[in-house]
Amino acid sequence: MNGQKYEKKVAGYLRRHGYHNVRITKTSGDYGVDIIARKGFHRYAVQCKYYSKPVGVGAVQQVVGGMAYYDCDRAIVVTNNRFTRQAGELAGMNDVTLIPDISGYETVRAMILFLLFLILLAVFMLMVDPDLLGYIGIRS
Repeated sequence: MNGQKYEKKVAGYLRRHGYHNVRITKTSGDYGVDIIARKGFHRYAVQCKYYSKPVGVGAVQQVVGGMAYYDCDRAIVVTNNRFTRQAGELAGMNDVTLIPDISGYETVRAMILFLLFLILLAVFMLMVDPDLLGYIGIRS
């Protein structure tokens, strides 16, 4: 997955979590903001980082800098990884929300969990009434 695909995944994640008017900014010259979104009375500047290592203070600095440009009153940094201690400290000082471990594959995980639930339900039903297979035409 590249950065642009990750931004699309994060936009979907935000929509599923109650944000609206979610839009991805242009790919270059975005002033450190990848997504603009609204929730309640707030306008959010969102920075997305698809990294193989923990995200540092640079991402927090970028989104704080881009907030004014996009007229936002809240900021979020989202990553598939974790944040450094320093990023956490700077985010706390600037009231920036950090969201770690957003892989972009939540839908796949949800589908797998639902299938596992169905399998467990079927096993439970067969334990309760082993003759269920006979009812649907399967003979043992």
